[in-house]
Amino acid sequence: MINVTVNGTEQIKCNKGDNLYQVLTAAGYVFAGNCGMKGRCNRCLVWNQDTGSFVKSCQYIVDRDISIRLEEEQLTGITGHKMNLPTEQRKKPVTSAYGIAIDIGTTTIGMELVDLNEKAVKCSFSTLNSQIATGADVVARIQAADTKEGLEHLRSLLFSDIQKGVDHMLINTPEAVDHIRRYVLAGNATMLSIAEGLTTENLFGYPFTLKNSDIRVIEQNDFIVSPSFENAASDVICLPNIAAFSGADIAAGAVAAEIDRDFSYRMLIDLGTNGEIILCNKEYGVATSAACGSAFEGCFRTANVFGSNIFDMLALLLKRGQMDAEGVLAEPYFESGISMGSNMKIDMETIRAFQLGKSAILSGIMMLVREIGIELSDIAEVCIAGGFGFHLNLTNAVTLGLFPQSFQGKMKVLGNTSLEGAYLSLIEPGFIDTINRFKEKIRYVDLSNRSDFNTIYIEHLPFRTY
Repeated sequence: MINVTVNGTEQIKCNKGDNLYQVLTAAGYVFAGNCGMKGRCNRCLVWNQDTGSFVKSCQYIVDRDISIRLEEEQLTGITGHKMNLPTEQRKKPVTSAYGIAIDIGTTTIGMELVDLNEKAVKCSFSTLNSQIATGADVVARIQAADTKEGLEHLRSLLFSDIQKGVDHMLINTPEAVDHIRRYVLAGNATMLSIAEGLTTENLFGYPFTLKNSDIRVIEQNDFIVSPSFENAASDVICLPNIAAFSGADIAAGAVAAEIDRDFSYRMLIDLGTNGEIILCNKEYGVATSAACGSAFEGCFRTANVFGSNIFDMLALLLKRGQMDAEGVLAEPYFESGISMGSNMKIDMETIRAFQLGKSAILSGIMMLVREIGIELSDIAEVCIAGGFGFHLNLTNAVTLGLFPQSFQGKMKVLGNTSLEGAYLSLIEPGFIDTINRFKEKIRYVDLSNRSDFNTIYIEHLPFRTY
């Protein structure tokens, strides 16, 4: 056996020929990078103390004992933990019932512990999704979960993340221990398929059928098991999906945002790894998804720079003339990129990733407007959801061509509407029925089947206002 020593304190045993990244993640060190072990994102760099140099752990094969150093900001913060509650706290009389709302994102997981009687959030928790080690985007997860073995691995990672979140919230709210009555899960169809124990081969190719279009209930003992506390009998409810790439996350979020409250057309845009869009009114609506890749999650050179920061930097480069509308850096910076502060460099690869992502979103918006048969100006309100959207400078988003100019003054940033939908499903009788009725009037538009999409997509690649 070979020893891998981490930060001079922990020793991990592995076999000769093992991949260092896999050794570390198996030991609980989950990196913030998500290039799928392709050696591109530089987020899994470790300091080899034996050679005095950085190595990409995902490309490093362990052939001898090695001592490495990891910086805390490289990691997701979801390594091993224990939950120990004093006996007197566990036996404290409690009259309230609690529920847990969970939004399972491709990149992040958000959770809230809710007092069902007070209808109040008592504690919250968020973390990177540990499945990120198997690939950045939805397609990578679909590929990884299309076999029973792959599904079990991803499901184990997911449930481990959720369990850590539950433990964290119960440590901070000990009166809720043994009184969890219900879990509600929202997320895209792929994440919920994994949670529900459904292989994903149906999502890998046309016609992209759903196995989980309706509400499903997971066996509580299968979902969450912890020696740290005795859970009360709980329902574990997965919210319904609209289509293979229009999930329960945007369905629940749309109902939470009430975008169908009257006959005016409203749009909900959930910006994440897989951008989802719904345009509807009280009677009818359409939905689509536009792959943003990992661009909008900010998966670039450092752990402390987010996608919204990159957008601001690109807007500045465009204004200064250091980048043109086609996304090409000026000559002095074309080969090596341009420094934008400590440990941050904008290069052509970064720009291209954002260019493709922003064109996908804008083209998806244009396609839905065309599908309904209205003008952009007919949209009364635009709701921006998702963690990326929460921090986004909307003026820069219009300047760079993420959103059309006609959206100025109509945009409202809502944050995590998927988690809000899961929360409302816990506390509002009939809210899940409302989601079911909503999804029945939404028709999914598959952009890959539209001959006019490529033309619109190419037209909207330049960084400019539309």
